[in-house]
Amino acid sequence: MTADRIRVWLGVSLLGLLMLGSFWAYEVMRRNSEERANGAKVRSEPDYFVEDFNFVRLSQSGNTNYRVTGEKLTHFPQEDEFEILQPRIVSIDEDKTPMLIRADRAIVKQKVQESANAKPEDQIHMMDNVIIERAKSARTAAIIMETSSLILYPDSEKMKTDARIKMTTARATISAFGMVANNADQKVHFLKNVHIEIDNKIAK
Repeated sequence: MTADRIRVWLGVSLLGLLMLGSFWAYEVMRRNSEERANGAKVRSEPDYFVEDFNFVRLSQSGNTNYRVTGEKLTHFPQEDEFEILQPRIVSIDEDKTPMLIRADRAIVKQKVQESANAKPEDQIHMMDNVIIERAKSARTAAIIMETSSLILYPDSEKMKTDARIKMTTARATISAFGMVANNADQKVHFLKNVHIEIDNKIAK
């Protein structure tokens, strides 16, 4: 083989490698773009699932029961997380009015430590069409809260969101961005852009 032919074949080989590299880079970028556009998170394969489940757990204080139901619960072993479709969570406390929290989907993360000084605890990430309902009682008014995402901390009986939230009562409507609530002491803190509309009419 002459030197000219060797140079030609080397040029063709290099061109082929460049084309393969460009194709690979394009595929990687395309997949990353699709994942970002769809907001999808690549998860491991599930190892089991349960349909129409119902279970009860206690908070760390032992004062509040949480009954969790859903259409389907799926466990992902690599992340050690549970995905719940159509979750329904009811808090039951003898001294407080029961509260219902529902959403289209939820992810249960176990023993998450949010900061170096924080105690690890379970988290339930409620997503899409999140609605919190507390019925009227002799001591408390009925409340409905609506948001797109919410994190529940069943061990410490707290919840929070950074998303827009709307709370409706019989006499007022409150909207804000961000909320921190503590079911143990029945306190709610709205974080920013708080807007309140009060109905001065006396309900009959």
